[in-house]
Amino acid sequence: MAGLIAIVAIVAMVMVTGSIEKNQVDVEQVRQYANPITENILLAMNEDNYTRYSEHFDQTMKNAIPEAVFNETNAVIKSKIGDYVSKDFWKVKCEDQYTTVYYNASFTEEPEDVVVTVAFQEIAGEMKVSGLWLDSPKLREK
Repeated sequence: MAGLIAIVAIVAMVMVTGSIEKNQVDVEQVRQYANPITENILLAMNEDNYTRYSEHFDQTMKNAIPEAVFNETNAVIKSKIGDYVSKDFWKVKCEDQYTTVYYNASFTEEPEDVVVTVAFQEIAGEMKVSGLWLDSPKLREK
């Protein structure tokens, strides 16, 4: 009987461990694609380069942010927080088909951190940007 309890306990531990591992994110693997793509987007904003900015967007993002919208939005962002300087990885969250990566970024005219949030989705074997948000005290001002 004690042997059976031990086997059941081991099987239960393996099942629990297996389910935890399936839900965990390989942060280093995510950073390998997310860091350069995010850097590319932020540098493209500095350069007012829509082609580079939207290079890794999925079709929905390209439709939502055509070049005219990028130009207008980017001008507002630059007027409030200046140019992108650097970013530090903060965290990763996975929900449904999206992997969302958060960074604390520095911009020339924002003394506080700018939180850069990028949602990725795998499409046809490639990681594409499905969402992009910037948030800071100055960006929230009207």
